[in-house]
Amino acid sequence: MTLLKSLRHFVGYHRILLSGGVVAVLCFFAAPTRSSIFAGIPIILLGEGVRIWSSGCLTKNRALSRSGPYALVRHPLYLGNFLIGVGFSVTSGRAALVVLFAAAYGAIYYATIEEEEKALRERFGREFEAYASQVPRLIPLRIPFPQKGAGFQWTRVKDHREYKTWVAIGVLLAFMVVKSYYVA
Repeated sequence: MTLLKSLRHFVGYHRILLSGGVVAVLCFFAAPTRSSIFAGIPIILLGEGVRIWSSGCLTKNRALSRSGPYALVRHPLYLGNFLIGVGFSVTSGRAALVVLFAAAYGAIYYATIEEEEKALRERFGREFEAYASQVPRLIPLRIPFPQKGAGFQWTRVKDHREYKTWVAIGVLLAFMVVKSYYVA
């Protein structure tokens, strides 16, 4: 395994820990204001909405998800993460942190997506190749024809433990609000 592949595997495998480091840097350097918090909240909610929709349509490791948000992009959960991160970067009140987040996200999730798609190719073969040739990775570029699929189910959202994301969002928003009183 080459050094680049080893690094990509390490980053993809440890994305949660690395993302936590990015959040810690963001929180440390944040200088939130009331207006920056209100500006970031809609972006955060949009991102979490994408994650909920994605989780409710995902049949992880049983079938290749191609309906709902998976008809728009191959990795809608990661698109949701990106939007949530941009939203929190906006709440920080510092434009440099938005740029830092975007760069860190790009590095972490490029490796993560490469690793995940390697596993999907091994698991689903030609079915994944056909899907990948029709649906972009992360940025929706077209409106697709509706796909039949498993459909949205709240039980999947619960099974994928999306409530942990809700808790994290609540804690980080509370932190930004509290910090806004001490920074101002």
